[in-house]
Amino acid sequence: MVLKVDDTIYYGSDAIHALALRSSRKGFVNRIAYWVFRSKRAARVLYPLLAGCRNLLLKILGRTRINNLGIEGNEKF
Repeated sequence: MVLKVDDTIYYGSDAIHALALRSSRKGFVNRIAYWVFRSKRAARVLYPLLAGCRNLLLKILGRTRINNLGIEGNEKF
């Protein structure tokens, strides 16, 4: 995950932490995301775990990666 805010670029757990702090607190999912990822420490621990679970699920479902840069060999998990 990548987030660009003005001239600053955030990657991975830093991106999800920054998104949690910037998002609205309206709605159930937004409140949960804020509560979970408002802590940098929690984001650093949970983001790789959740990304790994997502990648495993996509592999089980037979989905391919988003390869919008056209990098050869970057289609499969």
